[in-house]
Amino acid sequence: MVEKITDDKLSSYLQKVGKPELIAWLMARCREDEKLRASLLDLAAPKEEAKSLASEINARTSRAWRLCDQRDGWKMALPISRELDQVLTSIQSLMDKGCLVEAEKLLVSFVKKAERGMAEVDDSYGHLWPTCQEGVTLWGEVWSRIEPRDTVQLVNLVYGHIHDNDYAVKDDMICKFAKALGDEGLHALQRRLRGDLAQLPPLDPEEPHWKRDFNRRQIISWLKDIADSLKDVDEYIAISESEQQIETDAMEISRRLFDAERFQEALTFLEKCRAGQGFLRGEPYDYPSLRCKILIALGRTEEAGDTLWQEFTKGLGLHTFEKVLELTPVEEKDAIHRRAVSLAEHYRSPEQGAYFLVQMNELERAARLIEQRQDEISGSWYSSLSKVAEALAGPYPSQAWLVYRSLLLDILNSARYKAYSHGAKYLALMEQLAEKANLRPRQAEFIQTLRQKHGRKSSFWAKAKLGVQ
Repeated sequence: MVEKITDDKLSSYLQKVGKPELIAWLMARCREDEKLRASLLDLAAPKEEAKSLASEINARTSRAWRLCDQRDGWKMALPISRELDQVLTSIQSLMDKGCLVEAEKLLVSFVKKAERGMAEVDDSYGHLWPTCQEGVTLWGEVWSRIEPRDTVQLVNLVYGHIHDNDYAVKDDMICKFAKALGDEGLHALQRRLRGDLAQLPPLDPEEPHWKRDFNRRQIISWLKDIADSLKDVDEYIAISESEQQIETDAMEISRRLFDAERFQEALTFLEKCRAGQGFLRGEPYDYPSLRCKILIALGRTEEAGDTLWQEFTKGLGLHTFEKVLELTPVEEKDAIHRRAVSLAEHYRSPEQGAYFLVQMNELERAARLIEQRQDEISGSWYSSLSKVAEALAGPYPSQAWLVYRSLLLDILNSARYKAYSHGAKYLALMEQLAEKANLRPRQAEFIQTLRQKHGRKSSFWAKAKLGVQ
């Protein structure tokens, strides 16, 4: 067995190396590794060298965005984001040294370059956008540490930038600058935005929310951000009422009341929204989870358990069932377990039922369900069924064979040629399981049927590597 050298041993070795030798070694590596060089500068550069360090960081920001100029530069979102992550680490290090003015100037430049650069890059996978937004977060943080600061200047800065946000880099800027603005600045910004709102045409109560003037919706969202930053739930409710959005905003209001420990009011508002509502952008809970938390806070634990059980029955989610168990008295846990297993065995979707049984380690029951309801199983549930087949392959190879058959037939019947490699893998696994479960005749008959129905799918058979029978 190889013995790994511990960090303590490595530290002791380094302490024995002379300082000049270690410096020489690091300098040699820095010539080949820009990230190491940047990290060493973050660590070692003194505060007195802040201007030089800031100049170097700014150059690294520009160099990152120059990747856009390469051939296929619009595809460079991930490499650019990696470079910019290191830049932000260096700016954070500069802030930690107390060089706040230099850091603020760097972040102004960072955000400007981000907005220009986002126009040139395809960020469909979301690699770059969060990094650019993190620059705005740091910008707000550095302003909160600058003392003294001009509140009027800062209000003007935030007001200008929230109106100039073409690529959404400055989303949530008010919340990110809330600490820097303080109550005084937030109230000043609030008054200014209310004045802007008053200049717009009156609200048409018959017009759907999504059809309303974009400027109006934008200002309302900013006023809500200010209410959140001030932790003023009543102001948030007042904004929703003035815009006749109480039902639309009921869940968000309920969550804010819950956070403010106004539990009965939270439940009242939650009951105004659609039961079973899923997650909303920026909200940490869906409807059942929030309702459960409120009921528990009100001491209505049994009712909370019923809410979770009803949610569990909609999809047999293991996470939801685990929360049900948490609220179940110890002496009733076995009974609720049996109830859940029975529900899964007779569930409307055999695929979901089998998957839940496998997750509960009820493999015998899962195998029996597969056997009894094999004609109902749809291979379109490939994510769940592949896990079911893997779990059953050892103890119940016949039933695992049935699952792989469903998965394979779904691919071939729908001619999903991009999944043919998966289909070939399923067929190979069926071969192994047929050998293990004495299903050779059945396997041979199945392949013959496949060739009759899907013999012209040559790309599949090429991947399957089976000769003509």
